[in-house]
Amino acid sequence: MDPTPTPWSVPADPSDAAPSSSRPPLEFDSHDLAFVAAMLVCGFLFFNLIVDAFHPTAGISLFAVTIFALTFIYLNRSGFKQSTRSSIVLVLAAVSAIQFLIFDYTLVSFLNFIFLAMLFVYWVMTVTDRSITGALSIFFAGDVVAQGLVVPFRNFGTGITALSRVPKKGNVQRILLGVLGIVLFLPLLVAVVSLLMSADLAFETFLTGVFDSVHARAFTPYLWQFILGIPVALYLFGLIFGNIKQRYTDTITTESMTHGAQMIRIAPPTMIVSALVAFCLIYLLFFIIQAGYLFSAFDNVLPGAYTYAEYARRGFFELCAVAGINLLVLAIAHLLTARKSDDIPHGLRVTTIIISIFTLLLIVTALSKMVMYIDSYGLTQLRVYTSWFMILLVLIFSTILIRQFRSFNGSRVVIVGFVVLFLVLAYGNIDGVIARYNIDKYEAEKARGIDATLDINTLIDLSDAAIPHLYELSQRLELDDPKQADLNSQIEELILEKFDCDDPDRVTFRSYNYQRSRAEQIRKTLDIKR
Repeated sequence: MDPTPTPWSVPADPSDAAPSSSRPPLEFDSHDLAFVAAMLVCGFLFFNLIVDAFHPTAGISLFAVTIFALTFIYLNRSGFKQSTRSSIVLVLAAVSAIQFLIFDYTLVSFLNFIFLAMLFVYWVMTVTDRSITGALSIFFAGDVVAQGLVVPFRNFGTGITALSRVPKKGNVQRILLGVLGIVLFLPLLVAVVSLLMSADLAFETFLTGVFDSVHARAFTPYLWQFILGIPVALYLFGLIFGNIKQRYTDTITTESMTHGAQMIRIAPPTMIVSALVAFCLIYLLFFIIQAGYLFSAFDNVLPGAYTYAEYARRGFFELCAVAGINLLVLAIAHLLTARKSDDIPHGLRVTTIIISIFTLLLIVTALSKMVMYIDSYGLTQLRVYTSWFMILLVLIFSTILIRQFRSFNGSRVVIVGFVVLFLVLAYGNIDGVIARYNIDKYEAEKARGIDATLDINTLIDLSDAAIPHLYELSQRLELDDPKQADLNSQIEELILEKFDCDDPDRVTFRSYNYQRSRAEQIRKTLDIKR
C-alpha cells in the first residue's frame, strides 16, 4: 500500500508539472521535513562516529543503530510495515553491526562495512516493496544498480527541495536556506580567506586573534564533518524518500533487463561452444599429463625436487586463477550465446557441465594443497582468505553444475550461501584463530621433542585479536631456556609495538572495540612490568 500523506499547501515545483509513473509530483508533509533534518544529522554522524572503516569500532555500530532506527520510524509513519523478509534483513543488519563492536579485523571490517551498507539499502527496498521481482533472483543485479545508484542519485536534490518548502512561519525557511547556502559555498569561502590571510599580515593577525579568542579551531573538525555529511544526507534521503514515493523505482524492470540480455545474445552457439570445447580439451590434456603431480596432495606426498612451500604455493595460486577465469568464461558464454528462448542450447549445457566438473576438481586439488601447506607452515591471513574464496567458488560451481540438470533459483542459493559464508568469516575471529593455531602447532611440536620455532613474522600483521593468545604463550615459556627467553622478548615487543596510552583515539567511545580493549589491558600490564 502506497501512503498518501497530506502535503503542505505550497506552490508546485515547475519541474514536476508533468508527472509520470516514474516521477510523481513532489509533495512533502511534516514527517518528510523532519526526516530531512534527521538525515543531515546522520550525515554529520557518518564522519563523526566512523573513525576508520578499516578498523571496527563502536562508532560504526552506533551509527548503524541510529540510521536504522530513524529510518524505521520514518517508514512506519509513512505507512510501511515490516514484512517477514524485511525483518530477516533487519536481523542480519543487527548481526553485521554488532561485529564491529566485538572483533578487531582490518580487511574483513571494511568488507563488513560495505556489506552493512548494502543491507541497509536492501532493507529499505524490501520494506517499501520496490524490488524488481520481489524475491532473490537473477534480477538481483538490477536491484543493486537501481537501489544503489538510480533511485538515490535521481532523487538527490529532493532533500534541498524539501528544505525550500518549509512553511514560512517567521523566517525559519530563510534561515535554513541561508545556512545551507553558506555551508555549500564554505569550502570556497575558506579558500578565499586563506589566500587573503597569506596576502596581508594585518588581516592574518586579526583573524588569528578572533579564531583564538572563540576557540574556533576546536570546532573546525565538526564543521568539516557537517559539510562532508551533506552529500551523504542527500543520498540517504533520496534513497528512502524515492522508495516511499516510488520515484524512479521502475527505471529498471524485468522487461528492460530481459530486453538488454536479448540484445547482447548475438554470438552463434557453434562459435561459443567451439571455444568452450577448446577449454575442455586443454583441461583434459592438463589432467592427464599432470595427474601424478596434481593429486599427490591427496596422499600428502611431495613430487620429486619440490619442497612443501614450492609445491603448495605454486599449485594453489595458479589453480585459484584458473577457477576464477572459468567462472568468467561461463558467464560470458551464457550472456553472449544467441537463443530464441531461455532454453540453454544443448552444446552449451554439455560444455558447461564439463568445465564445472573440471573446475571443481581443480578447486578440491588446490584446497588439498593448501591443507598440506598449512599443516607444514601454519596459518596466515592470505591462506585463510584464499581458502574461504575457494570454498565460495565450490558453492558457485556446484550450483551451476546442478542447475544444468534441474531447474531452480540458483541465484538465491548463491546469494544466501554467500551471506552465510561471509558471516562465518566475520564472526570467525580469524586473527585469533591464526595465532592460536600457530601457537598450538609450535607447542605440540615442542612437546614431541622437535626443535620447533614460532614464526613471529607471520603474526606481525595480525590485529589485536591475536594479543591474548600471544600473552598466554609468553606466560608459559621457560625463561631459563635461551631460545624461549628470546621468543618471549620477541612476543613482548610485538605486543607493545603499538602501545600508546596517551592516544585519545584509544579512549573515546567512538573507537571502543572489545578485542582492542582487551589487548590494551595486556599492553598496559606489560608496560608496568617493564
